[in-house]
Amino acid sequence: MALIYAQGHDLTLTINSIDYKDVAASAQLTVDNDQQVIEVLSGRAYKTVSKSGTLDVELYQDWNSTSSGTTSNSICKALWNLANTAPDTSITAVLKCGNTTGTTTVYTMSVFPVFPPLGGAANDVLTTSVSFVVEDGTVTATTV
Repeated sequence: MALIYAQGHDLTLTINSIDYKDVAASAQLTVDNDQQVIEVLSGRAYKTVSKSGTLDVELYQDWNSTSSGTTSNSICKALWNLANTAPDTSITAVLKCGNTTGTTTVYTMSVFPVFPPLGGAANDVLTTSVSFVVEDGTVTATTV
């Protein structure tokens, strides 16, 4: 049987109607079932009561990015500002994963903003690791 290898294609984060693309070095979505074991007289029963997820992203630090004059297009600034002013307001994340046969699966979800850590070595292209909490029940997958 031939193997088909998955490839991470891209991540888009949408904040205040602005799409931030090509800002991540890596992204990984993890979803877990919160499954309860219920002891009943006839044996065990299992009930999944919720799902929890995280979207772990390695972002490039772009604190000083601007476009068209003074309008900021920095993902780091946008995340910082939203985490500071509206931390319970979710943003849209779209992660695309393809494979060697040309099929792509698009995972769309809502995540909550976080404060990205900043700083690093003077001679490095700086990245920062953030772990977004995925809003329960918002992950959808579409094959294109």
